[in-house]
Amino acid sequence: MSRALEAYLSQVGSGLKGLTSRRRLTLIRELKAHLLDEAEARGIHSESAMAALLAEKEHPLHLAEEIASGEGQDANHRGGTALAAGMIIGLATGGHLWMEGWRWYICLAFALAQGLAVGSGYFWVRRHWLRLNPWARTAVAVLITSLLSIPLGFTTHHGFRPTRLLYGAFTGYLLERHSQERPLWQTLLEPLVFTAFMFFIEVGVVGRVRFHWWQVPLELSFNATILLSVLLASRFKRVLAERRVLTTQEQE
Repeated sequence: MSRALEAYLSQVGSGLKGLTSRRRLTLIRELKAHLLDEAEARGIHSESAMAALLAEKEHPLHLAEEIASGEGQDANHRGGTALAAGMIIGLATGGHLWMEGWRWYICLAFALAQGLAVGSGYFWVRRHWLRLNPWARTAVAVLITSLLSIPLGFTTHHGFRPTRLLYGAFTGYLLERHSQERPLWQTLLEPLVFTAFMFFIEVGVVGRVRFHWWQVPLELSFNATILLSVLLASRFKRVLAERRVLTTQEQE
């Protein structure tokens, strides 16, 4: 961990003496996750850049007072932002299915499962694997969102469809990979590759559907919708997080 970040967290922790040790450790861990997330979003990797980032923040002791006085509100805010970001993903995907002519209850079920279970669930638990390297974080995100997307398997007319879980895994992959800036060519390539992968699984492996060329633009547009909703939800959550407690000195 960065020495500057370690010193900053230590000073914040010294200002939380009125809380239980367990609660203090939890708050410090959450603050650390937030700062690492912001540093990653800004592309900060050097010690000097991290020190400059922390210099923008409130004095550690002042921040500790605010955290201690509003820790309940902070938990509610974290849950609220995760819920709101997940709803963006759910509304986008459910709305896309509705525009394609799917039954309203299928669209609603997909929106709830994709938005609340996968999207909000990912944002809520992501802080637990932030210390891993980027590829390990991506693997964990795919695994977790695959499990969270089990309800997606039931959003069909014919019982459980396991290939639906791949949409949840794809969402988790995108959420983790785009937690920091990615090259444009990679962003454009991702829905194309996933669309080809879905047809390979559905037609070549599972054999549930027959391949028709007219299905390609429909599948591709849906996967592109997932990508755009992920980008929007991530940006929305980042903006809300930056405005919560950790304000810059210029805003005071």
